[in-house]
Amino acid sequence: MFHSVEQEKRIFEELEIMRSGKASDRSLCHYGNVSCVRCCLPHIGGDACLADSGAEKTDLPAEGSPPNRPGSSNRYLGPHDIVMKFKNFNPLKDPQIEASQYEDCFADVGRTEMERRFSDRRKLFLEMYDRERPVQSLRHYMKAAQRNEGYKYQPPASAGPASMFIGGAVSRERSQKGELPECQLLGFVDGNGSVGCMAHPRAETSRGYDGRDRVGFFHHTGCCESVGCEASREFQFLSSSAMKIFDRAVDGMSWYEYSRHATSVLVYYLRGFDCLLQKLDARGLLETLTLEQLVAFTNSLYDGWPLRRSGRSTHHSPIPASVPMNALDILLTDIPLAERIMYIALDTLVLQDQFAARLLQARDHVESRMEKSSCLFL
Repeated sequence: MFHSVEQEKRIFEELEIMRSGKASDRSLCHYGNVSCVRCCLPHIGGDACLADSGAEKTDLPAEGSPPNRPGSSNRYLGPHDIVMKFKNFNPLKDPQIEASQYEDCFADVGRTEMERRFSDRRKLFLEMYDRERPVQSLRHYMKAAQRNEGYKYQPPASAGPASMFIGGAVSRERSQKGELPECQLLGFVDGNGSVGCMAHPRAETSRGYDGRDRVGFFHHTGCCESVGCEASREFQFLSSSAMKIFDRAVDGMSWYEYSRHATSVLVYYLRGFDCLLQKLDARGLLETLTLEQLVAFTNSLYDGWPLRRSGRSTHHSPIPASVPMNALDILLTDIPLAERIMYIALDTLVLQDQFAARLLQARDHVESRMEKSSCLFL
């Protein structure tokens, strides 16, 4: 998707507004007792986009099969196989959900296989890692681990930030064992099955030494600083209301489930309906609401959204007819940011010269649906 210079300027100005609030210090990469490892492990697929068949699709992707790609009708398969209806919008890209540049492109090998690898890596790491000779022993470990796993991938660039950018654009043809970029430092960092970087200074395995910059992902320096997904950037700007739902949604998830779901649909869904969550919270309706109950409500709101059916003007006059507002137009309107994003999530279509009047209609509709549903939340 290409933008004119003026559009780019508007987008970046809006991003400044979006990021001007106080961000939380919470990290999506490591939250509570679980860590997301999708950056270093493309074998974990994310939540899937569901193809539009003209009717509700009930068949789910088979385990081990690649997820469906966009071309779907704003329907996503979220945690616990919940179908979530909303439009995701990234002003600098086509609307899509992705952790980085390649994760959702490949089949998920499954939790059992990855935990087997993590266990083997931990055993090998503890055998070979020498705290007195960290650099040399880490290099020997990486070569041994890659040899044991039949690792064949070679990035076009082997040093510096370019290796992450180039290496991230992996062809779908690289789908055989050992042909996907992966970091062999990823494994069990303690005896409790915690997953993370074994060369991280806080990992039990590294014994205080930071070896990530020595032999990291794609053999370049600063792997953790160079990798970041869009979801992690959005996560820190979720409201305290949205975090209540997030906490309940990820409660009890393993590292595998957290990596699959937390960095995929869930964050974007909560970002999209954050305005609604704050309204529900202010009325004391959010305290016991489960993710399933909330999604049922937002899906019904999406299905009955009246502003998606706004037609084009048929007025015949010398004055040019008003044109429909796109997502960027809505994002730049002078109303609260969370409300703008909610209208984008609801796939709002409204004409430029009707926005003020339709905004009142939209607010009344949301209030009406909340009032009707209040008894279900208590």
